[in-house]
Amino acid sequence: MENLILEFLQKKLDQEFCSKIQFAPIPRGQSGDLAMSFFELAKSEKKSPPAITMDIANFLENCDFVEKTEIVGPYLNLFFVAEKLFEKSLAAPISGKSFAGKKVVLEFSGPNTNKPLHLGHMRNHALGIAMANTLEAAGAKIHRVNIINDRGVHICKSMLAYQKWGNDGQPNKKSDHFVGDWYVRFEQEVKKDESLRDEIQKMLVAWENGDPEIRKLWKKMSDWARSGHAETYRRQNINFEKEYHESEFFEVGKTIAEDGLARGIFKKRDDGAIVVDLTDEHLDEKVVLRADGTSIYLTQDLAVAAARKKDFDPDLLVYVVADEQNYHFKVLFSCLEKLGLIKNKKCVHLGYGLVHLPDGRMKSREGNVVDADNLMDELKNLATDEIRTRHDDWPDTEIDAVAEKIQDGAWKFFLLSTSPRKSITFDAKKSIQFEGATGPYLQYAGVRIQSILKKAGEIPNGDFSKFFGNAEKPLGVKILEFEKVIDRAAETMNPTGIVTFLMELAQDWSSFYANNSVINADDENLRAARLQLAKKVLDVLERGIEILGFQLPEKM
Repeated sequence: MENLILEFLQKKLDQEFCSKIQFAPIPRGQSGDLAMSFFELAKSEKKSPPAITMDIANFLENCDFVEKTEIVGPYLNLFFVAEKLFEKSLAAPISGKSFAGKKVVLEFSGPNTNKPLHLGHMRNHALGIAMANTLEAAGAKIHRVNIINDRGVHICKSMLAYQKWGNDGQPNKKSDHFVGDWYVRFEQEVKKDESLRDEIQKMLVAWENGDPEIRKLWKKMSDWARSGHAETYRRQNINFEKEYHESEFFEVGKTIAEDGLARGIFKKRDDGAIVVDLTDEHLDEKVVLRADGTSIYLTQDLAVAAARKKDFDPDLLVYVVADEQNYHFKVLFSCLEKLGLIKNKKCVHLGYGLVHLPDGRMKSREGNVVDADNLMDELKNLATDEIRTRHDDWPDTEIDAVAEKIQDGAWKFFLLSTSPRKSITFDAKKSIQFEGATGPYLQYAGVRIQSILKKAGEIPNGDFSKFFGNAEKPLGVKILEFEKVIDRAAETMNPTGIVTFLMELAQDWSSFYANNSVINADDENLRAARLQLAKKVLDVLERGIEILGFQLPEKM
C-alpha cells in the first residue's frame, strides 16, 4: 500500500517531496493500519512535522483506498478500506525486483582440504544460501560458486603428519574427518619439534615444483577431504554451479603478478618478493608473490577473479568470507582495479562475525571445533526426541524425515537471526526449540496452516475481499511488506530482515487464529475469505523459508 499512497500523492506533489515520506508500523498503543512520518521531510522543507502531517491528511481525504486518517503527534496513521487492502494483499508478489536483470557471482563456503566443515562454515553456508536466494528472489541471475583451498602451508600440515605417522592407512571414519585428525596431529607434534615448520615449507616448494610423490600424496588426501565435504553439502542442500581450485590458478596468479611488475603496478622488494604499495589507500605494502616464488592467497585470488569475469561477466562479484579477511579483500579489490581486471565497485566482501561456543572460540588446530556433521546429528537427535514426546505413534522413517528437516531449519534460522557483522554464540538446544524465535517455530506455524487448509478441503475461487474486516487487516498489511523486505535484504546484503519479517508474520497469524475461526467462520463468504488469506500467508511463509534455505515439513 506504500507504493499506492506515494503514487496517489505524486499526482498532487512533486516526486522529490514524496521520496522523503517515510512509513512505519503503527506505534504501540495507537490504532490504524500503517503510519506515515515526516521527520526527514520536515528538515528539508524547514517546516514542523505536524504542519506537514496536516497537509498530507488533507490530500488523502480523496483517496479511495484510505478510509480515514488520524493525526497522533508527529505521525499520520492510515486506516485502509478493507476491500481495497485485501485486493492488493491477495495478489501481492512474493518476490522483489531491485536486482532485475543483474548477473551476480556469489562465492561461499571456501573449504580447506585439510579438515571437515565446521560450525564456522555453517554460518558461511547459511548466509551464502540465503543471500543467493534473496538476490535471486529480487530478480538477479545468480551464479553460485565455490573456491576450494587445496594448496598451501595449511594443506601441507595434514600431509606431512600423515606421511610421518599415518603408515599409509585408509580412512577409518568419514574421510574428511580422517584428514582433519592429521592436521590436529601436526599442531600437537610441532609444539615438541619446531623443525617441522621447515619441513612444511620444503614440502610446499616441492609441491609447487611438481614433485610426483608429493603430488600423489596431495591428490589422495585432497580427494578424501573433498569426498567428505560433498556428503555434507548434499545434506545441507548446497549445490554450486562451478567450483574453482586454488591448485589450478596459482601459476596463472604468478603470471598476473609478473605482469603487474612489468607494468609498474607492483614492485620487487630487495629480498626478491613482488609487492604492491597501497600506503596511499591506508593499506600498507602487501606481498603478491613470495621471494621464493611461491604464491599466497592474494596471488591465486587475482587469477580466480579474472576467470570468473571471463566465465560470467558479472555485474557484481560477491565473496561470503569471515570478517577476519576484511583487510585481504580491500587489498584484492584494489589490485583488481589497478590491474584493469575488475572495477572495485563491482566487488563486494560480505563479511560476518565469528561463531563462538558457549565456552569460547573454536580453534581448528587444537581440535576443539564443532564439526558440521556432528552438530547436525546432535540437532537431529534433539528434534527426534521432541517429536517422539508428541507423536510416539509415528513410524521411525517418518520421524527421521521430519527430524532432518527440523534440524536443517534450526541451525540455518539461528545463524541468520543475528546480523552478519555481529559475532554469535551458537546454542544448539535453543535453536531446536519449537517455541520462541526459532526455525522450528516458523516451520510449525506453516505446518499448522497446512493442516487447516487440508482439513478445509478445496479453497473457493472468486473475490471475497469485501468480507474481510479489521481482524484480518494486520495480516493484509504485513503481506504487502514482503516485496520491499526482499528488495531491502538484497540491497543491504543482509537477510536478517527476512528472518524478522517471517517471525512477525507467523506471530500475527497466530494472534489472529487464536481469536478468529477460519473453518468455522460465521458465514460461508467469510470462511472463503479467511481460507484465501490463510493460503496467502502460507505462500509467503513458505517462500520466505525457501529463501532462507530450508523447508516446511508436511507435519510436525
